[in-house]
Amino acid sequence: MFYPEELIEEVRIRNDIIEVVSSYVKLERKGRRYFGLCPFHNEKSPSFCIEPAKQFFYCFGCNKGGSVIQFIMGIEHLDFLEALKFLAERAGIDLPEPEDAGEKEKSRMRAQILEVNKEAARFFFSTLAGKNGARAQGYLIKRGLTEKTIRQFGLGLAPGGWNDLTKALLNKGAEKNLLLSSGLSIETKNGELVDRFRDRIIFPIFNIRGNIIGFGGRVIDGSQPKYMNSPDTPVYNKSRELYGLNYARQSKSRKLLIVEGYMDVISLHQAGIDYAVASLGTALTQSQAWILKKYAEEVIIAYDSDSAGQAATMRGLDILEKAGCNIRVLIIPDGKDPDDYIRNNGPEKFKNLVDRAISLLDYKIRAEKNMYSLDTVDDRLKLLNSIADILAAHDNSIERELYTKNYAEQYGISLESLNSEVQKRRNRKQSGNRTYSLNKNTTQTRGLPEFLSVDSRYGELEYMLLVMLCNDNRLFSKVSKEYNTGAYMDEGARKIAEKLYNRLEQNKNCVLAELLNVLDPKEASYMVRITEINSGLEDTDKAVQQILNKLEILKLEDLQKQTIERIKNEEDGIKRQELGLEFSKRAERIAELKRLT
Repeated sequence: MFYPEELIEEVRIRNDIIEVVSSYVKLERKGRRYFGLCPFHNEKSPSFCIEPAKQFFYCFGCNKGGSVIQFIMGIEHLDFLEALKFLAERAGIDLPEPEDAGEKEKSRMRAQILEVNKEAARFFFSTLAGKNGARAQGYLIKRGLTEKTIRQFGLGLAPGGWNDLTKALLNKGAEKNLLLSSGLSIETKNGELVDRFRDRIIFPIFNIRGNIIGFGGRVIDGSQPKYMNSPDTPVYNKSRELYGLNYARQSKSRKLLIVEGYMDVISLHQAGIDYAVASLGTALTQSQAWILKKYAEEVIIAYDSDSAGQAATMRGLDILEKAGCNIRVLIIPDGKDPDDYIRNNGPEKFKNLVDRAISLLDYKIRAEKNMYSLDTVDDRLKLLNSIADILAAHDNSIERELYTKNYAEQYGISLESLNSEVQKRRNRKQSGNRTYSLNKNTTQTRGLPEFLSVDSRYGELEYMLLVMLCNDNRLFSKVSKEYNTGAYMDEGARKIAEKLYNRLEQNKNCVLAELLNVLDPKEASYMVRITEINSGLEDTDKAVQQILNKLEILKLEDLQKQTIERIKNEEDGIKRQELGLEFSKRAERIAELKRLT
């Protein structure tokens, strides 16, 4: 463990799971629980639930579960230490440097990469400002950028030589391994280092804390590839970052505008539209959608109007909708991108386009409408059926009612008939939804693979015992006497038991969410799954005794099998008689335990 358990528990307690998860998932309260669409697998009906009193989550569809720490590990694709730091920063808790040697080395490497990236950015910036940067400066000025904007975004120029940056950084004391780990240099077949970025305008990529975590490079001639980006490194993952978010999150506007490229973001910010961001050389990812949800009340997509841009918009809409974002789509006339439109028409007209951005439903139905000529009854029928499909899939009942009325009037059909078709589809969807029972006798796996391999005979019972100990610590004295850590047959359960027993032996209380702090995601998921299967138990004392009885039965049955083999192989008649007597006594004990269970 890298930090004291007390400090980890403080971080967990200071991050209420409902508040944290609500930044990523749209939650709806049902009784004492909250439900939403699971962010860890694709689904159309909510199977992801949170137990606020117990501070853990569980998905009945994919079996993932855990505390707020495991949630952040999964949603942000972080390891345990990174997730802990993420939550500590959110709660305003300062974490000391970890004592673990491996983690210290990772932390040192991350710090060194951030420092060498800063040196590289200075090199690129000075190259752009120098005599060899005249051509690149002319290009940026022609694109309408001011000197202030170039400075604000730290734009630079990678010289055309093979290893100009690499030599400069080596001369400053950077090691070869660091340059490779940062992605700034590439090793040739003969072992020489060369620059990754050559003869390109450079766009430093900042994280939300203002650290330079990577770079994008754009050619200013017609060569290919047009854009090149840093590879993933210990400080940079392109699927989890958004270009310009370090500035956009400071905007007074509570919306974020997603565009396709670096120049679009920069032009928009220069024009006073300071809430623009872009994904980094990839299609919008689910992680980026959750980040957008976290920082904005409304998300507007403004991708190019060509066929590729429209396809990207449709993919983006689905991803943003899953994240629970309030979405609109900005339509730019004449197929222009935001940068082109602003340079030709000015920022005010672009702001008017933003104000007139259409809703998610409008965009989807407009896209469907473009697929049909509407000159025939058959085409009109196909379109109206598609509209009914789209409306039925939309969860907001107020929006669904308003749009149903609007489209019924627009296409000259009765409101009753369109409503009827929408409701039929919703009824089919609801009847196909899985009903997730919390009954303790119900299997929850849906045929999906288990995340954790457990002993087929002892595993589930031993994990159940651990869960019940967390739920009621006063039972520890009884359980530890009858079933000590050495008694556990499942290896994973035994390791968890050692952690739990050690804590309880020190007279420290331990709830399940606290135990989850020291478990990996697979173990945490399984523990929460066991909790859900056995929820609603009224008599914990009786349930624990029954589990202890079942475990004793299993061990006695194993001894019976061994005794049978020994009797078969024993030639001494007296010893065989003694073994037979042992067998009989065990059989009586097994029968007694089964009557009590």
